[in-house]
Amino acid sequence: MKISVSEPRIVASISCGRDHTLALLASGKVFGWGGDGSGRIPPDAREYCSTSSAPTEAVEVNVQQILISVAAGHGISLGITREGRVVAWGANAAGIGGQLSSVALTSPQLLSEIEGIRTIVAGEFLFGAIDTSGQVHTWGLNSEGALGRPTTHFNAAPGPVAMVSRASQLALGKGHMLALTHGGQLHAWGGNAAGQLGLGHLTSVAIPQPLPLEMKIQSVAAGATHTLAVATQGEVFAWGSNHHGQLGREKLAYSAVPVAVELPEPIKTVVAGMHFSLALGHSGKVYAWGWNGHGQLGVNDTEDRRVPFRVAGLEQVQSIAAGEAHAVAMTSHGLAGWGNNAGGQIGRADREQLRPISILP
Repeated sequence: MKISVSEPRIVASISCGRDHTLALLASGKVFGWGGDGSGRIPPDAREYCSTSSAPTEAVEVNVQQILISVAAGHGISLGITREGRVVAWGANAAGIGGQLSSVALTSPQLLSEIEGIRTIVAGEFLFGAIDTSGQVHTWGLNSEGALGRPTTHFNAAPGPVAMVSRASQLALGKGHMLALTHGGQLHAWGGNAAGQLGLGHLTSVAIPQPLPLEMKIQSVAAGATHTLAVATQGEVFAWGSNHHGQLGREKLAYSAVPVAVELPEPIKTVVAGMHFSLALGHSGKVYAWGWNGHGQLGVNDTEDRRVPFRVAGLEQVQSIAAGEAHAVAMTSHGLAGWGNNAGGQIGRADREQLRPISILP
């Protein structure tokens, strides 16, 4: 379904997955661009189905409930209903917590195991949520302790993480997770081969561990094997892999402890793609660094950057989102996207969009 010209396009939030993008409207409707998880019927199935919208056009996700939040993962998307329930849609061979019946390609299906949810994160085979009491719940594959809780199931259904309480934010990488508490403390668990947990070593941990930080944190994000955090004064710290410069440092292969990222202004929030990083300043400007193989840094080339550069052409940005190799910004003028567009995840743009382009005015 196309977005109607007469329909108000007030975007409440955005989220980017592996190769799709979601926009949640203030009305509670959800529109998607790109591949699995966008709500689109894949090309090889269209001859058997009635939907025939062009790959570059947004489609409306067939949600029967009003959603208040969405999270795009690796082929799967999650949403929170107004009642605090979680719905899922997309394509994933492992299913949701081992339940293949819980994942439909275009019509969101209710996950019955959890309720009272206010925050969600989605990955490839790993998922997380925070309920209204601040309790963290995780589900999916438990490789290297990624669920942060004891379980005898390799692909586990949703369950609480007992070691973390009063959580306010979750960040999810390829196989690691971090929880930020209301007091500004970070807890980390899961895979740690590149030091992405920030615990000062390279050993994976199955039980959440508090990071020994002197500063309080207000925002956290995770890429495949690196982590970003914003302190209360707007300083940015990074740790984990730096093989593409995603930590914002020149001569550093990785760091198992947080290192400061030099930026020209205090930062409001950060997001992380697969091996790249984005920061949104209080001025509304966006800065990018790290892997740039598909132009996802928005600096008009495909060369990696080991120090932050400003993304030109973006002003008055309200929020940002990063996928595997693309990014989207919500501005006062609409949505702008850049980076990999092989699946149509940033709409009517080049296959590799090297500068931000409007995708929803």
